[in-house]
Amino acid sequence: METTDDNMQLRARVAALESKLDHLEMELIYLNQILIDCGFPHGVQTLKETVEEVISENSQEGYERARRLEDQDLSW
Repeated sequence: METTDDNMQLRARVAALESKLDHLEMELIYLNQILIDCGFPHGVQTLKETVEEVISENSQEGYERARRLEDQDLSW
């Protein structure tokens, strides 16, 4: 059975987490607006899609580069 002290500690922890959540939400809103101002039409969403595309292209280029190197090694 929880004591009053345990209950108070839990309430304090919840309050601290709610405060952190509020701060993070404000930071995300601010970051989103900065990204929109910098040319990412949908802010964080557009940035995420752009980064995923770059990563995908880089991995494909890396794969193709490795295949070319492998083909060169086989031709010796």
